[in-house]
Amino acid sequence: MKYYIVEKHYIGPNPRDGEHIDFNRFEVTTKPPRNKEKRICVNGWLGTVEEVDRYAHGVYDSLAAAEWAVKEVLLDGEFRRDPDDDLPLDVLAVYRPGRYEPITDDALIQWLEYRIEVSADDDDEELERQADMMIYELEQEGRGAYRLQMRDALEFLRDSARDD
Repeated sequence: MKYYIVEKHYIGPNPRDGEHIDFNRFEVTTKPPRNKEKRICVNGWLGTVEEVDRYAHGVYDSLAAAEWAVKEVLLDGEFRRDPDDDLPLDVLAVYRPGRYEPITDDALIQWLEYRIEVSADDDDEELERQADMMIYELEQEGRGAYRLQMRDALEFLRDSARDD
């Protein structure tokens, strides 16, 4: 049996909405990937379907070799493996880049509302300090946010406090 790695990357609008925030992944599969012309392709771009770019990253003789290759493809070395339940029959493993599960913008604002008091008087320096602290707390719960995303959410809460 042969094992293949297929990378799926969402390229459409609203990449940080609930449906797409954690979409990007690497799948280890037993089904050979095919390009847009329906030909087997084990290395390179497979095409874009419904705003999802697909790339093939090789063919391997064992599951262990394929999983090791996924770790090599993920340049920053941080990844997480999805639970084995709910996978399609030909997909043996799914790896997602990053150590923490991303959070949507709306969910981040809601999460912050219950954890921090943002004042209308908070200046940019205070928001930076709060951003560092809240990123750390969010990561303790297994979730992650980009610094800019956290800063935008805090600014939104500050602007809301100013409007009240």
